[in-house]
Amino acid sequence: MVEQTLGLVMILKNEAHNLKHSLEPLACLFDEVVVVDTGSSDDTPRICTHLGAKVFFFKWIDDFAAARNHGLMHAQSDWLLWLDADNAMPPASVTTLRSLLPTEKNAIIWAQEYVTSTGGRLWQKRCFPRSPAVRFHGRVHEQLMHPAGWRDIASPVAIKHWGYEDPARVKAKGSYYLELLQRSLADDPSDFYNHFQAARCLANLRRFDDAIDHLWQVARDRQAPAQNAGLWVQANADLARLLERQGKHETAAMLLDHVLEELPRSGLAHFHRGRLAHAMSQWQSARHHLELAFKLGLGSPVVDLDPVKTQAQAGYYLGQALWRLGELKAARLSFERTLELVPGDLACRAQLAKLLLEQSDATAARGQAETMLRLRPGDPTALRLLRACQEAP
Repeated sequence: MVEQTLGLVMILKNEAHNLKHSLEPLACLFDEVVVVDTGSSDDTPRICTHLGAKVFFFKWIDDFAAARNHGLMHAQSDWLLWLDADNAMPPASVTTLRSLLPTEKNAIIWAQEYVTSTGGRLWQKRCFPRSPAVRFHGRVHEQLMHPAGWRDIASPVAIKHWGYEDPARVKAKGSYYLELLQRSLADDPSDFYNHFQAARCLANLRRFDDAIDHLWQVARDRQAPAQNAGLWVQANADLARLLERQGKHETAAMLLDHVLEELPRSGLAHFHRGRLAHAMSQWQSARHHLELAFKLGLGSPVVDLDPVKTQAQAGYYLGQALWRLGELKAARLSFERTLELVPGDLACRAQLAKLLLEQSDATAARGQAETMLRLRPGDPTALRLLRACQEAP
């Protein structure tokens, strides 16, 4: 059997300072490296050429998808991975990717992007077969479009992304991205994906009322659930959170109930409905939806969803609901499982310590409080818990 080739495709502009960390450790591991330079004035093209990349120049036209597709046009490998200059991954991950390449070119391989500024991990479509049927779409927050029915492969590959460290730069990028999204929506006001991304930009800029307007466009789109169920669920969840900010909990609940009517087997939809029930102190409803979320699954890849954070939040909320319902043993187990996912979650450790005290297990509670202090020396909640442990009978 002929081994399939794997290429790397990047779009770059004035990224010489980043290439030592992103491209240099990986360049020799791919069968080809295609770089699209969109107007560098530094040494980016020279460095890339020195590292063995094929460099093509593309005039920047305020369209990320156009630049990425220019790279796809020049690539020759069977499978392609896309990275940005502020992305890095361990060299061993290239071997992992090669082992996952299916014989039939009808699959998309997802990876988790680790955002250094927040510690979050987000699913993204990163590796795909070279095909005229696969192209990027959108001026910004571009989507990888491919034929319906292709398989999703959730890989263990983690890609480090450090491009959000400077708050001023993040704000400037957000404003620029919003401008591009607004131009796209002027061309096609019905594009629900651009409404979703515009809402996220606006929310980050704290323009919440404008964000709500865009999210209603997504929520009311009749085609969205069939075309991109995960994104539609997430858009409704974002809208529900913003409605909560306005004190409109009942409207948020009706919104998420409608989502579950459309997608009753969506674990993600049940998670968001359970989270809202938890916020409304509806403990039985919270338990029902969160248990269903775990049963139906929360690990399936959805673009820009943090799978670990989502599962940890579900476990934390479920533990609190079970505790309020008097099921202390089950609540303890839920908190413990959450801490297996995120050992540094101080809020969950504090809840577990309080529950252990209620169960008259001061020794175990003290262990949780001491762990909290190791994670965050001087933490006032941990100190209060230690005093409570000392005073326990």
